[in-house]
Amino acid sequence: MKKHFLIPLNESKLPLYAETIGYNPAQEPITRPNGYPYYHWIQTVSGLGSIMFQNQKINLPPNNGVLLLPEMAHSYKNEQSDSSPWKTLYVTFRGTMVKEILITLGLYQSAFFHWEQEAPISTYINKALKESNETTDSFSISASSNVYEFLLLLKKYGKTNKNSLKETSNLVTLHSLIDWMKSQVSNPDVGLDEMALFINASKRHLNSLFQKNFHVTPYAYFVNLRIQQSKKLLLENNSTTIGDIAQQVGFRSPSHFVATFRKMVGIPPEKYRHLNGGF
Repeated sequence: MKKHFLIPLNESKLPLYAETIGYNPAQEPITRPNGYPYYHWIQTVSGLGSIMFQNQKINLPPNNGVLLLPEMAHSYKNEQSDSSPWKTLYVTFRGTMVKEILITLGLYQSAFFHWEQEAPISTYINKALKESNETTDSFSISASSNVYEFLLLLKKYGKTNKNSLKETSNLVTLHSLIDWMKSQVSNPDVGLDEMALFINASKRHLNSLFQKNFHVTPYAYFVNLRIQQSKKLLLENNSTTIGDIAQQVGFRSPSHFVATFRKMVGIPPEKYRHLNGGF
């Protein structure tokens, strides 16, 4: 079994870092009633395995994989005889910005994925593992960039496996809502009522559906979109006032914007602009 522990020296400061990356030529049965403390991806190279979580059992043939959120109870095993091993590739990762990255990519959920055989997802982790064998990097910068690139590939080529048309329809509805949210960032009149109206659902149902799939409320997600856009505006033009930016991202008053920005980012917007070279 090829396995690398890659926890970097400065892990607490990195937005994204790899903990382990590995190839297992004979995957053993694993049972984790308390889940794993890191985000965890596992995919099949050859053979046939199965994984169970959230009372679902799904087979994992080649060109299939699963992304698990931290502390998600699960188990997996080889579904063939001992003479036919289940070969797997895996990576575990974490970081200060992982949740935000996954939410932005629409990947913040425990889910199964499949892809076409020729898609680069099939071989990317093996390529990254080879690179980790050939380099010494105490800060694991290359491994961290590999994880980010892999997530981009998963977003581009991965297709989610769903057990029901209803679940697929729900995700389509939510992603349509997110696209609409992005177009409404500057609108101060958008709240939970308008979001629920957009998808023709009750506020309670919208909250439940959104949290089930993205582990955050729809309004909190919308505020995060506003703050992300404000960061971009703060750095694009130093002459733009805080009041103007507050208005452009849907806040009715600069003071409310400053308070929200400070709460979410940890520093006020002017300091963020200064620290990131916007001066």
